[in-house]
Amino acid sequence: MDKVIGVVETRTKLPQIIKEISLGERYIITQRSKAKAVIVSLEEMETLEILADRKLLKDIVAAKEDIKNKRFKSYEEYFRDNS
Repeated sequence: MDKVIGVVETRTKLPQIIKEISLGERYIITQRSKAKAVIVSLEEMETLEILADRKLLKDIVAAKEDIKNKRFKSYEEYFRDNS
């Protein structure tokens, strides 16, 4: 569940907020009762970036399909063939 916190309180509790974010919490930061920002973990941010990149997402889906159908080379095979 997201936690809502004011910008002033954020300043005083930042170390605790960072700890909670690393445990999976998300914070919505408000200023004058209006949501202005969100703090999420680095892992969640990376996931959001991947989901926003349609080409990368298509490449991931294609790679999973290749793995499922055993259409890949091992690390050793790839570098032996390309040396």
